[in-house]
Amino acid sequence: MNRVKLILENGLRDLKGGDGRISLATQTALLFFLMTLTLTSASIQSYLADNLDQMLGSDLVIESHSPLTKGEEAAFKSLAAGLSVTQLADITLTHKDEWARVQLKLVDDAYPLQGNLQIGNTPAATQRAVSRGPGVGEIWIDSRLAIKLGTRVGDILTIGGTDLRLSAILFHEPDRIMEGHSTALRAMVHSESFKGASIKSSKDRTRYLVAADENQQQAIETWSRKTLPGASVIKKFGGQHPLASFWQRTENFLGLASVILFFMGAVALDMTNRRWLAKMRYRLAIYASFGTRTRTAMLMALGEWLAGFILSIAIASTLTIFAYGLIVAELQGYFPGLSAAWHVAPAVKTIGLFFLLLLALQVPSFIQLSRASLLSLIRNPAESSYVWQRLFWSIASITLLAAAYSDNILLTGMTLAAIAAALALMVVLTWSVIRLGDHWGRRRAGLLPFAFFMMRQRLFAKSAQVMGLGLCGFLLLFSLMLMRDLGTTMEGYGRSHDGNLMIAEAQTDQIDAIHRWAGETGSSVRSLRPFVSAQLVAVNGKALADIQKPSDTLATLKDPIRLSWTDTIPKNNRLVGGDWWPAGTDNWRQISAEPEVMTDMGFDYGDTLSYQIGGKAYDFTLVASHAYQPGAGSITFWFQVPLSARAHIDAPTRYMGSMELPEPAWGALAGLWQQYPTLSLVPLQELTERFDQTLGIVTKVTSGYAAMVLLLALFVLAASVSGFSADDRQKNGLLISMGLRDTDCLRLNFYDWGVTALIAAAGAIAGTWSAGLLIYQAQFNLTYNPNILWVAAMVFAMVATVCLVGYLACRQSLKVSVRTLMAT
Repeated sequence: MNRVKLILENGLRDLKGGDGRISLATQTALLFFLMTLTLTSASIQSYLADNLDQMLGSDLVIESHSPLTKGEEAAFKSLAAGLSVTQLADITLTHKDEWARVQLKLVDDAYPLQGNLQIGNTPAATQRAVSRGPGVGEIWIDSRLAIKLGTRVGDILTIGGTDLRLSAILFHEPDRIMEGHSTALRAMVHSESFKGASIKSSKDRTRYLVAADENQQQAIETWSRKTLPGASVIKKFGGQHPLASFWQRTENFLGLASVILFFMGAVALDMTNRRWLAKMRYRLAIYASFGTRTRTAMLMALGEWLAGFILSIAIASTLTIFAYGLIVAELQGYFPGLSAAWHVAPAVKTIGLFFLLLLALQVPSFIQLSRASLLSLIRNPAESSYVWQRLFWSIASITLLAAAYSDNILLTGMTLAAIAAALALMVVLTWSVIRLGDHWGRRRAGLLPFAFFMMRQRLFAKSAQVMGLGLCGFLLLFSLMLMRDLGTTMEGYGRSHDGNLMIAEAQTDQIDAIHRWAGETGSSVRSLRPFVSAQLVAVNGKALADIQKPSDTLATLKDPIRLSWTDTIPKNNRLVGGDWWPAGTDNWRQISAEPEVMTDMGFDYGDTLSYQIGGKAYDFTLVASHAYQPGAGSITFWFQVPLSARAHIDAPTRYMGSMELPEPAWGALAGLWQQYPTLSLVPLQELTERFDQTLGIVTKVTSGYAAMVLLLALFVLAASVSGFSADDRQKNGLLISMGLRDTDCLRLNFYDWGVTALIAAAGAIAGTWSAGLLIYQAQFNLTYNPNILWVAAMVFAMVATVCLVGYLACRQSLKVSVRTLMAT
């Protein structure tokens, strides 16, 4: 009990010092962020699981981009107790001069299979429940669409030459859960309303709502894997909510953000560990003088560290409860019925992971203590032999954390490479500047040469300071600067190369109409590229549906993508790897993919990619990799095949491209859409607005993250001062005893911190620049051109802040006597 009491007393004494408080605050802030993220995610996943049986609209749903034949549908009905077939298509709906992109649902007489529809007569009307969908010749639209188009019940809407009467405003669909996180405007019609009219597009989906018991569901699942290999299957009981994987990817994105925070926290903890090590050496020397064995002394040191960790758990948990409640209250607007609840298992898992990461950071310190002799415990040994150990363990733990959360290995690797490059540059700059400065000052007198001499004597300590501050500045700039520059660069490039209207999808019979309309309105078609709609269903014989990992690339590939063909490499592409096929080749079963897709999905040259195109299966061998490069428009494709493959693919050709419209032509678009509702045209202004909306959402989400970055930046700055305060006190005490004035000490301190801040700022800017070059070049093949004035302002702010904090710390240390300054 005496040992436990001593451990607690020493731990409390450590917390009374600046280093102990900074260390505790850093651990608490990081754990608070991770636990809040974990509990919020766990609540959402729990809500989605509970919500699945209320909004699925059936016992089982199968959704496919390739509809069943009449014979297959008859076989399907024989396996189920009830079946409703709905079709979904993306169209442009017009009313007078107003237009909107809409998700149109075509329903049959059996819809809805379970539950009721909620409709009304106006967007603000009292809702009423109905058990059947719209009749033939009728259309229902949701309230947002009614407001956008300015329509009322009784109006006539025309889709592809078919007149439909607006008979109700649609508020709720029993199978709404299948829309996932979509916020698309919606409309509903009876499938018999379009007899003889075509509203087909490449993104069409057929949804089969099934009523079936457990045995029937198993039989249907087995049957669907063979008949519809690219279909998704959602079950009411024991299934996964369509939003579950989306929120898993969201959690992974925030988890990757926590990697940056943990990196900054690791820097602050490493700096405070210097003083902790000095105290522990002193204590272990005392324990040894009383005959305590080294093993026992090490256990006591570990106990003191554990006591601080347990205290941080208690504080972080208290703060998490408060923040968690606020976040859940905010999310209830998006997830009605969401409630806050303790999820013990995820919370314990997070605490365990955090404990292992912190322990990895502490391993070099414990190794240093365990190998120390009694004499080295009393003396203050050199740090150089342990600096690389600390750096290795820090980078290893953070790399493992990034790997655990990463959705995109390529982008994550680029970020980590930029961090490593920034660290290496800061080390080189620190050693070069300080050594050259010391060499320059050897034959000169004055405070600046003396400052370089002092920094030369503390080279490893100074390197740690520079890397800590520089890394902090780099991560802060990386989080804010790239986001600001990306929108400006992409908007300017898109406007100059792709006109002001994108043709997202046009069918073959619509191309002539587009050219006629362009001639009538004075518009110009800038580019058109052909493609077929293809869905990747298997890789080397393994079904894509069996690959379970949260990945944005995988989520995109589960839906049809645009597959194009060419013999020569397009002007806006470049060959990255593999061998491009020769022109006119007879081997049409070859394919090229973008490098990010290959990296994220783990593809290798020689892999067999199986696609479902027009209801038929096609196998291609991956032989090359191509990447986008600017200069000939931004239209490119993830996958491309030889020109000879087109003759073997039985599927309709579609086109995407770009146009330039004069101002008067915009008002004539509604007439073109009335005739061709599936023609997908997206104004550049709308793309910009979407980007701005996304940027706005990201800004809101990352506002709390930015606050955490700034908080940890302050911890790093405080740790850089506190961790070396004893050395600074000794230096100031020695200088004053030699007759220097307080102003001389302040000037010397200013030189010291000024050089430190300038090197750190240079490393931060260079790291951000390298990250920008890597990401812009790899993702967009664009040159990263940041705003130089903004960069200069950030450098000035960083240097001024560091010098101010160093100046205040030095003034505080000079307010005591020389004897106190010299005391360790």
